[in-house]
Amino acid sequence: MFGSHNLLVCILSTHTFESPMETLPHHGYSSTPFWAFPNLVGLDAPMVAVCWQWIFAELLGISLPWMVYLILALSAWSIYLGDRLVDVARSRALPFNTNRHRFTARHCKALIFLLTAVAGTNLILISIYLPVNLIVTGCFTSGLIAIYYLIRLTKIRKYVSLIPRELLCGMLFSMGCAIGPHAYAPNHSMQLAYLLVVVLFGLLCSASCVLISIWEKDSDHASKDPSVVSSQKEIVPHIAKALVALAAIAAVLSIFVFVKALLAIALAAVFLNFTLRFQDRLSLLTRRVLADAVLLTPLIFVLF
Repeated sequence: MFGSHNLLVCILSTHTFESPMETLPHHGYSSTPFWAFPNLVGLDAPMVAVCWQWIFAELLGISLPWMVYLILALSAWSIYLGDRLVDVARSRALPFNTNRHRFTARHCKALIFLLTAVAGTNLILISIYLPVNLIVTGCFTSGLIAIYYLIRLTKIRKYVSLIPRELLCGMLFSMGCAIGPHAYAPNHSMQLAYLLVVVLFGLLCSASCVLISIWEKDSDHASKDPSVVSSQKEIVPHIAKALVALAAIAAVLSIFVFVKALLAIALAAVFLNFTLRFQDRLSLLTRRVLADAVLLTPLIFVLF
């Protein structure tokens, strides 16, 4: 998400989902593979965000200042750190069923200090380097996120359950990645096509969130956090077909416009589908890491 979102980090709590399959046994952190640590400390989200901000800038034909990328990365990192801490606080009396929650519980004080440092630094950078129009847009997006989390973290969620939280989360993440390039674009002649790519990427992020909800449903249940698995069960059996349809639509559209962005979406949807297809052969930790890692497909086009 973007810059001023850090103002809301104290209430944030995004991907908190769990597995309909087995709950993995508690492993010591010494056995945690090195490739899992970016996920455990929430660094996968800023990496994905920066990749997609870059590709959104590419399709608008602009070059963003490096500080804009840094601010987005720090914003996303703050949000995800806040997410883990809120989840652990809400489930404190219960056993933690995922590696990331156990890691957060064990290193809670250090992560609170890290969150304070990251968010504070980011607010300073935002006030110094971001143009006014981008700050205004960021505040609007932050307002939407605040409403989302107000619903999610209060009793209001019992009355507002028609729209899956995963869909809202994915769309807000996509919006956060897209508003920077849009603010720096000299004109908006391709606004509708740009919006289409933002929506498709939002659907891709939403699909990733749904998979995480499926794999981590026990954690959601423990923290009394309704997910698509509990409130929209009818969606779950169709996620594989939805990923195939998303990949096909993005691939066909890439023939006509925004080749890199749309092919990145198509490839990520295919990779997510493979992860779902072979989920029984993967540990919960591996599935969780892959759910975000496959969204790094823009890296394929860095050299082209």
